[in-house]
Amino acid sequence: MKEEMAGEKQEESRLLDDVVMRTVANPTASHGWHQMVDLMRRQATPALSLQLEQFLLANVAATGLAGFYRATFLDMLTGRPEYLQQAGQLALTLQPYDADRLMTFLQYGWQRVLLDIPGRQAFQQRLQELSLPAITTSLNAWIWQQVQPTQVLKKRSISAVRKVALIAPYVSNIKHPPTLMVLQQAENLRQLGFEVVLYSAQEMLGPDFKHYLGSHSYTPEPQFVTAGWDKYLGQGGQVMTGDTRFSLVQRWKSLLGQIALFDPDLVMFVGLYAGLAAAVYPARPVLSLGINSLSPMLPADVWLTAQQELDGVQASQWTTALPASQAYYHSYRIQRPDVKQGQTRASLGLAQDRLILVTLVSESEARIKGEWAVAMLQMLNLHPHVQWLIVGGNGVLPSALQAARAVQVQCVAFCADAVKYLACSDIYINPPMMGGGFAVAEAMALAVPALSLQGSDGGDKLGSAAQANLQEYFQILMLWLHNPDARKTAGLAMQKHFDDYLDLNKAAASLQGACELAVARFNLRTAKQTS
Repeated sequence: MKEEMAGEKQEESRLLDDVVMRTVANPTASHGWHQMVDLMRRQATPALSLQLEQFLLANVAATGLAGFYRATFLDMLTGRPEYLQQAGQLALTLQPYDADRLMTFLQYGWQRVLLDIPGRQAFQQRLQELSLPAITTSLNAWIWQQVQPTQVLKKRSISAVRKVALIAPYVSNIKHPPTLMVLQQAENLRQLGFEVVLYSAQEMLGPDFKHYLGSHSYTPEPQFVTAGWDKYLGQGGQVMTGDTRFSLVQRWKSLLGQIALFDPDLVMFVGLYAGLAAAVYPARPVLSLGINSLSPMLPADVWLTAQQELDGVQASQWTTALPASQAYYHSYRIQRPDVKQGQTRASLGLAQDRLILVTLVSESEARIKGEWAVAMLQMLNLHPHVQWLIVGGNGVLPSALQAARAVQVQCVAFCADAVKYLACSDIYINPPMMGGGFAVAEAMALAVPALSLQGSDGGDKLGSAAQANLQEYFQILMLWLHNPDARKTAGLAMQKHFDDYLDLNKAAASLQGACELAVARFNLRTAKQTS
């Protein structure tokens, strides 16, 4: 058996050597880079990775498409920040212009940073370093030239809003948080009496989307399921998606034609960036909402912010090359969770006699790490009566928690009704990260006290109750572990904050005001263009 394994290892090593040489001979083809990724995932060691990195740096050009593939591959191989930065700079120089490759890199870069960076300020800075705002600016100019939006969607003065085109870059199913978020906005717009149609060019997908990066990284094609959407869009509510057999420019042109037939009075965008939303900006008022706590990288008349101190600020949050938009304070984000009756610790297989901490997270390996994870392990060691429940992903124990006592950490795979675990827990624990705001807010709605750092999506939901640093974070955790009354008081205060500022059912008047402001600003900017 040992001889057999050694033989297989030797053959894999020979195969890697062969693939490396084939890739160096043909560095602008994706398949060699992707084969290297697959082989290195099976046999990488620090020494081998360093050797391969040095060989590629010496033997593959640093410029053009070959350099771009090299940079995205080395980002995957090393995880060091300079390679993704190189890739962003190169992406802007590649000719002929390929909007599909730029969109793929934009989505990949944003998702990589979302996993790596815990706080909003560093997150925004890192996206700048990757040239993502410059890429969106470049895409806007190219789209306006290629699509000629005002020739398709005739510009007109808007006096009142009756019809809204709601745009998302990508929709899949109700379990996908950004899809659910856009559907919830559709419901709110309909409650205002507006007719709403949802459009998505499915901008993360396409005929060649698996081949644009050397890292072999792409968004897996999800199940596209519209079950349950009627609740938000109304019976027979319309959803129009791009045909992913075609390039993005063809999808944008096709959907822009459909939007012109609908002739909306306002466009609302939910996400980070969508070429389709950029295309309509010259012809219609645009209201935007980011899925993280930053403004979308998109030209818009108004963007909805959860940061009260930004209310009324007129500026581009990313680059002066984007038109200035006006921030509008609108903190309503989450629907009150629906917990089924009869869900108990016993029915969920949870310990009756332990104090339960809970974390809902999709990428537990990437989120539960570093100094924070070490401190959580120390806390568990000091408090044997505490159990930490981690819900999400594949339910596998993160590497950073391998030293924990088995009885103290329980991992549960993703489930659509994870809120049932919140309802049966004592404290919600949000890792230091961007993202996680929905789960924090749902815990607040259920009067489960939550911990999250300031300057993040979760911290924004907590407002003044968010922690300034990890020292304060763990001080409050210790207080709550030892003082049930302090826990209960904090949970009730957070529930009231949810009721007053986060409950999506109370969004109507604020959303109406934002729509009216977007129309006023559109009429102002189009009047200036014609005067």
